[in-house]
Amino acid sequence: MSTFSTLRRLGCAAGLLLGMTTAQAQDHGSHHAPAAAASSPAPAAAADPALTEGVITRVDARSGKLTIRHGAITHLDMPPMTMVFGLQDAQQAAQFKPGDPVRFRVEDQAGTLVITRIQPAS
Repeated sequence: MSTFSTLRRLGCAAGLLLGMTTAQAQDHGSHHAPAAAASSPAPAAAADPALTEGVITRVDARSGKLTIRHGAITHLDMPPMTMVFGLQDAQQAAQFKPGDPVRFRVEDQAGTLVITRIQPAS
């Protein structure tokens, strides 16, 4: 089994556990309305479907890695979760800080998930 497959399975299990814990602690109905309202000013056609939305929770500029709480990464069949990703261009890490909303593209490169494109979310 590849490292990516193992991480994917662990991530799915962690996402399910986190989802169950969150569902028990919060009313999710209140989360959907503000998110939809926040994204409504931007036209739907302007969103690039190849990019995933997320929020940076940690920056490790020295190693060129970002921890991102992200939505589903559909092309990798990955559910929403929080993960650490390396940047293809490690110097980009210095451009971001925790709390920054971003849109990014991540690719599986020989079993390692690497951000190949990232931009601030508008």
